[in-house]
Amino acid sequence: EYGEFQTFQHYFKQINLSKMAAEGRTVAPPVRKVIIHPVVLFNIVDSFERRNDNCKRVIGTLMGRYDKGVIYVTESFAVPHQETDEEVSMGMDYAMRISEMQKKVNTNMYTVGWYSSGIQINDYSSLIHSFYKVQFPSPVHLTLDTALKEQKMKINTHITLPIGVKNGTEGCIFTPVPHEIKGSEADQVCLKFFQGLKGTRKTPNFNDPEQIVHSCDDMMAQINVILGYVKQVSAGEIPMDKEIGRQLMEVVQSIPNLESDTITNMLNSHMQDLLAVEYLTYLTRQQLAIGARINQIL
Repeated sequence: EYGEFQTFQHYFKQINLSKMAAEGRTVAPPVRKVIIHPVVLFNIVDSFERRNDNCKRVIGTLMGRYDKGVIYVTESFAVPHQETDEEVSMGMDYAMRISEMQKKVNTNMYTVGWYSSGIQINDYSSLIHSFYKVQFPSPVHLTLDTALKEQKMKINTHITLPIGVKNGTEGCIFTPVPHEIKGSEADQVCLKFFQGLKGTRKTPNFNDPEQIVHSCDDMMAQINVILGYVKQVSAGEIPMDKEIGRQLMEVVQSIPNLESDTITNMLNSHMQDLLAVEYLTYLTRQQLAIGARINQIL
């Protein structure tokens, strides 16, 4: 399923590094920050929980994009590997094949680095990093402390910088770079739902109306905080902040200037479309059930 495992010594003998240098692929762009999507961390924890008993850690590929010094990590998948005291090997063909499949789904996404469970960086890390450096000039290495050694899931992101003597022995050193976990507003709703499950083993049903009510309550609480801040600034009780004022202006300008009747018509139209889709789904399900019963009779 994963293809043949290759040691890194055997793999790099097959790579024409001089051709890559001529194409300019070894020029490493600067990396100032790494932004991680929450689903990437969920994938890492899931692969760690599903690992084989003889695996001390899991490694995998990080995919995303690079833009103006920032690496956006939006997807990840585990790569099978074998690690001993003497050598390390991994399914490189599998990693490259899955990467190509991911690119077909999203053409703007490509390999940007790799991850490993645990916070330790050993001698094998530089070898694995070299493999990903062939695919991306400045790959990021993400480590996730799944063992919770510091009573929390510590996250570190690193890039490598070359060290050594010119025309002599060369190597690399892992240097930390700042990172941020950032998701969309829809992701924040899901994360709050998962946080509410802390301390319980029973999974409640995800009720959409209840989530809408909670979201509206949170929004009203935030609006009240903003109104209290504006009243205090207007009364001269606290000094004003220009940056906060600009952000509030952007929020106010982003709200569409629509009348209540227009908003009501838009909601009603959307509800009618939703009911039509649900009715067509019900008809399709019934049609399939009737077809299955006819096939059983025949």
